[in-house]
Amino acid sequence: MLFGLCFICLSVLPLLGKSSSSSTDFAFPQDCGLRKIRNSRVGRVKRIVGGSQSFQGKWPWQAALFFHGSHYCGGAIISDTWIVTAAHCFNPRTSKNPADWTVVLGDHHHVKRDDRFEQRRNVVSIIVHENYKSMYFEGIEDIPPVNDITIMKLNRPVTFNHYVQPVCLPRPSDVFAPNEECYVAGWGHTEWNGAQPDILREAKVRIISREVCNQEKSYDGKIHGTAMCAGYPEGGRDACEYDSGGPLVCVKCGRHYVAGLVSWGYQCALPNKYGVYANMTVLTPWVKDKISRFERDSASKTPQKM
Repeated sequence: MLFGLCFICLSVLPLLGKSSSSSTDFAFPQDCGLRKIRNSRVGRVKRIVGGSQSFQGKWPWQAALFFHGSHYCGGAIISDTWIVTAAHCFNPRTSKNPADWTVVLGDHHHVKRDDRFEQRRNVVSIIVHENYKSMYFEGIEDIPPVNDITIMKLNRPVTFNHYVQPVCLPRPSDVFAPNEECYVAGWGHTEWNGAQPDILREAKVRIISREVCNQEKSYDGKIHGTAMCAGYPEGGRDACEYDSGGPLVCVKCGRHYVAGLVSWGYQCALPNKYGVYANMTVLTPWVKDKISRFERDSASKTPQKM
């Protein structure tokens, strides 16, 4: 059985950059989801509820999104010019104007800027899912967001190295099973309404089935197809405020895949109130289609050299 699993993993690697859609022809990186740095002498310092301080280069696909110079959301590197993040990061308190945003790759310590590791890029386009519906309140009921995803085009390519790498996008057929252990990282609050750390932190969480997440004691039927849950019944480990848009990554055959994007939840790390993520197995086709259309349109507008 183990041999069969490895064969399946090896056989799909050439397909990482392709899609079954005929409209998708953008070449996503096949050398994705690979961590170049294996270990560090940095100690594991307790930070978030059940989480720990990370070390430089451990999550090289992690992007930091700054609005008017202040950290606001996370994101994931999916190519040398594209970032995926959450749609709810672009709300009435911020904007969809690319000029208002800066993306930092290879970031670890927000205060200690280090150009040996960091790459800063401006944004030239922000594409929010056309069927995105933000969270709103109807009486005493909160209606969760739908299609909580956005892609951002950078003004110039990043350079892939030990500290900046693309994460793999899952295919619609990929399964992230209940109880599978995955990781979420970010610079968000260490507790609800708490402090926002300067250093990137991480937490290990488990995939929670939609059935369990939709139980009355949890989210009472509010988890739909474009969302997924992760955490623990007892609480204790979760993403929090300002982690929004950051990737939930799971390891398959030695590669890291973005299974979800931090979307919402009831406060942070409470028992039976799991973290809710945009479901990337469902939303990846949209990502690939929009990027390919954008790149084709851009190419058609570029004057040809004589």
